[in-house]
Amino acid sequence: MNQLNLTLPKWIDAFLAGYPEIIPDMEKQMRFVLELTERNIREKTGGPFGAAVFEQHSGKLVSVGVNVVVGQNCSAAHAEMMALMLAQKKLGHYDLGDARFPAHRLVTSGKMCAMCLGNVCWSGIKEVVSSAEPEDVESITGFDEGPIPPDYNVQLKLRGINLVPEVMRAQGKEVLQLYVDLDGQVYNATR
Repeated sequence: MNQLNLTLPKWIDAFLAGYPEIIPDMEKQMRFVLELTERNIREKTGGPFGAAVFEQHSGKLVSVGVNVVVGQNCSAAHAEMMALMLAQKKLGHYDLGDARFPAHRLVTSGKMCAMCLGNVCWSGIKEVVSSAEPEDVESITGFDEGPIPPDYNVQLKLRGINLVPEVMRAQGKEVLQLYVDLDGQVYNATR
């Protein structure tokens, strides 16, 4: 097999139909992402993580992603990875920071794990807005966030990526707790 196809859950289109194409306010963008994440949990279509790519200044929604690791049998199918790959596919370019495009922002329900952090560094994203912190994810759910560098924020800044952490953090933690309360699967790799 030499082809890979990853898809988001079928309910995504109906979910998106209930929202405007432009969400200019950062907090409203985060509320949208947390509602997307909660829907993924309640539909039992993946882990407790959601993300969206927006044009940074206009607030135009470019793409969304939810965690679909188990359903797609792919450890790379994290919400941020899905949102970034779909944005790149939609724009027809691997670099979301290319001069032909407006600057883009990734809004995510949790600060990126080690894998998603790497993808953000190479995606061309100019800003990341996150809710729950890695320690929230690990302590509430038990997911392994991987070897995150202690100078995480500095590393992003050195690459020209602005990080806005802890936006609606309490609500982000509530969404993680909902996953636990609904017996969501924790699918850390066997070691």
